[in-house]
Amino acid sequence: GAGDQGIMFGYASDETEDCMPLTHSVATKLGKKLTDVRKSGKLWWLRPDGKTQVTIEYLQKADGSVEPKKFHTIVISTQHAEPSRATRCKEVAGYTGADETAPSMEEMNGLIVEEVIKATLSEIILKNGQPALTLFGGFTHLHINPSGKFIIGGPQGDAGLTVGKIIINTHGG
Repeated sequence: GAGDQGIMFGYASDETEDCMPLTHSVATKLGKKLTDVRKSGKLWWLRPDGKTQVTIEYLQKADGSVEPKKFHTIVISTQHAEPSRATRCKEVAGYTGADETAPSMEEMNGLIVEEVIKATLSEIILKNGQPALTLFGGFTHLHINPSGKFIIGGPQGDAGLTVGKIIINTHGG
């Protein structure tokens, strides 16, 4: 074939250096941070399946341009070991250090906010020169593993889903 078939969506934006919308850029970087803290061992109880979604409230200026006002909602659903039960020696292949037990679900969620969300937002610099963390606060609606435990992930956890899951995995949409 011509090799020109595909699904396209999105647009170029001046919100970020890579010309991606800020919401997409932040969601992608949150996903990368989930991977980084899992692989580094900082949050050893995380597992590989994770999803992120970011909603930003904008201020529209008189000339039609928009400026990010605040993070309205941040959603992170991430696979994890059994809270308060899983042990590091059994969970992490090749780990030989002191054993520890996975934190409670509440503690996991708090660590995700600190080590993933806040850490990521502090690394992102907005067009105004400020860190993206300045748009985050008590007004931000946080949904961390909103459906509860997320222990089974990957193909086993997504059995039956088709196009929507493919688009999210491929495009971060």
